[in-house]
Amino acid sequence: MKKLIVILFSIFLALPACALTLQGNAEFNAELAREETFSNINYALGPNAFKDYWYDPNYIANYTGLKSGKNAIENRTMALFSDGTYGIRYSNDPYHNYYYDTKGALFKVDVLNKPYNEYPHRSVAYNKYGAFKNATFVVSDKEQYLYDKNKNMIGHWVENACYDDNGNVLMLRKRAQ
Repeated sequence: MKKLIVILFSIFLALPACALTLQGNAEFNAELAREETFSNINYALGPNAFKDYWYDPNYIANYTGLKSGKNAIENRTMALFSDGTYGIRYSNDPYHNYYYDTKGALFKVDVLNKPYNEYPHRSVAYNKYGAFKNATFVVSDKEQYLYDKNKNMIGHWVENACYDDNGNVLMLRKRAQ
């Protein structure tokens, strides 16, 4: 009986070290989140899949609005990142996010496996030519885990800050609420 209690106690103490619980509408340990992120994804799309978005058609309105503190204009919401880049999500397209540099040139597109407001979901990022860049497991609107092509974690978004493995801030964002 003593042996059983010692074994159970040892297992109980080891559990916190074995799993990181991600909070959202579901619970995942770190490995399950990584597996879910990379399950059945396309590593490449056609080179012209995003051709209509290679340049932000509303660049002046979007960038000027973001710089003056706006996060939404007409049919789209926007996010401004600390490096000057920005993202656009069109209200009639809940499966894509478009990211532009400071001159309005597309550098990344997120393709979501569920609408952006259904959690958890996966987001796979491609460059403007359709080549895989990274993948994100979106736990909730406040938490996301970003992985590179080798399935290594690049960053962990909590609210509006992205952190590396050591807790250093990699980037900040200002987005529509």
